[in-house]
Amino acid sequence: MEIIVLDNLEAVARKSLEYVQGPRIAVSGGSTFAALFRHWAPDVRFRVDKGEVLRFFAVDERRVAFDDPDCNWKACYEDLLLPAGLGDQRDHYVTTAAAYSDLLRREFGSSPVFFDGVFLGMGEDGHTASLFPGKPTLADTESIVLDIADSPKPPPERVTLGLRPIRESGMLIAVALGAGKAERVRQLRDGDETLPITVAMKGHPRAVLLVDKAAASLL
Repeated sequence: MEIIVLDNLEAVARKSLEYVQGPRIAVSGGSTFAALFRHWAPDVRFRVDKGEVLRFFAVDERRVAFDDPDCNWKACYEDLLLPAGLGDQRDHYVTTAAAYSDLLRREFGSSPVFFDGVFLGMGEDGHTASLFPGKPTLADTESIVLDIADSPKPPPERVTLGLRPIRESGMLIAVALGAGKAERVRQLRDGDETLPITVAMKGHPRAVLLVDKAAASLL
């Protein structure tokens, strides 16, 4: 895993854009990624207008309505897809494993599910996607998508990519910002497998961790 330390969110956003390589990309949610999406949108729009195929999917989603403020895909749609001319990908919004599996079957057909890039966030507890510390989902290395019924962070019901497509992606990019993530970043660097982010990233041949100076303060 390569660790890249950058000055601030803006610098992380610029660097992260280098890894937006398709055609198929899975992206996380939350305020950090909403900021990244706003930075990506003009470049993605330019590339799409030139004929490049870029198709975005959720790493995880909360089981809420699309117009709910907690909906990850709403932020992706408003901050990236719509301004980039990819509004038709609104229908990549899914809230259950069954719906996500159907979407992936339509996308990949009988071919294996393969994302060219997966962008992960990291919580202050070390969770990533909707894979949380101490949960049995961390032992599941075969499922493509999983329903989550007991997330320790609200809302409790979610859908998430499993470890298999995350680990088998062409490129794996994690983003961690702020001093509140510093201890987990240190643990990830040291290979602490009690953290879901470590379990997801360890051994990936093309894994990158993008952090700001605050998150890197204990390295």
